[in-house]
Amino acid sequence: MASSLSKASLFSAIRASHTSFATSCQTRSFSQSLQRSGVRMGEHVSIKPPAQPSTRTRTRAMARSELPQDLGLLPGTYIRQLWRDMPSIFRQREERFRLEWLWLKTAFQNFAGVIAYCRYFNKGLPLEFKERRQIAMDFHRRMYTAFAAGDTNTISKICCTGLANELKTRIAARPKNEKVTWSLDTYNRDASTFWTGARVVSDRATTIPEIPDSGVRQVIVRITSKQSTGKYTAPVNGKAAEDSTAVAENVKQRDCTEYIVIQKLRWSGEDTGWRVWGTATPTTVDDLSNPLFAPGLTMSERLEALK
Repeated sequence: MASSLSKASLFSAIRASHTSFATSCQTRSFSQSLQRSGVRMGEHVSIKPPAQPSTRTRTRAMARSELPQDLGLLPGTYIRQLWRDMPSIFRQREERFRLEWLWLKTAFQNFAGVIAYCRYFNKGLPLEFKERRQIAMDFHRRMYTAFAAGDTNTISKICCTGLANELKTRIAARPKNEKVTWSLDTYNRDASTFWTGARVVSDRATTIPEIPDSGVRQVIVRITSKQSTGKYTAPVNGKAAEDSTAVAENVKQRDCTEYIVIQKLRWSGEDTGWRVWGTATPTTVDDLSNPLFAPGLTMSERLEALK
């Protein structure tokens, strides 16, 4: 079944995105007001705090552009490593068995969670099992193309706030006349991606507490490719390209393995569309000590250990 996000993480995300406002008011001496009301100094006075609006009320009052996008990677997300990076089945048999068991268990749980999220909690949502891999590949190419071209508008449209701000900062830090080139030359079609260049390694969905018809779905796709990057200095003062250094310098081609995270948020029955959340790293043997992956613990014990 689809799990739920912790309320603390949701509240902090909403507080960070919702700007508070202050109202001006007249003040008077606290001691004078007590004396006038007949209360002696030294007596205990309980003041009832004003009622705070619920998360549901605050969320509905927020504009769609103010709703948080960065809820973080869903806790307990298992990302399978490449076969060559897995522990040896001969020298680390126990660790290898635990990783393989986690992969099988989470794959079943995630599949059931997505079905429940799209067919039970939010009836009528498309499963997009066939489309998710291509969506990630398209967003991956668009993101890097826009980053190389300095296209901040496209970055804002397809990336979550945190990633978009990071890429914009890096673009702004470039020298004024420096231009960057990027190209995806080819996908490395091998067994790790079923000879397609991209493989879905995680697909999770969860509801958001206290907000009806709301939730988040995150898909992680491993993309293996050959990419070329370079930079050059743009022509200045009317110089022609051949008279300047407007030629790509230090063009490098390399093999890249990336775990692209795309997510789709749903707020009060409205989908926000797919966006790139960022990249993730595979789950390793060191992560087995994490309470979310440790064996023999109940869900409440796992959550308590994370506090």
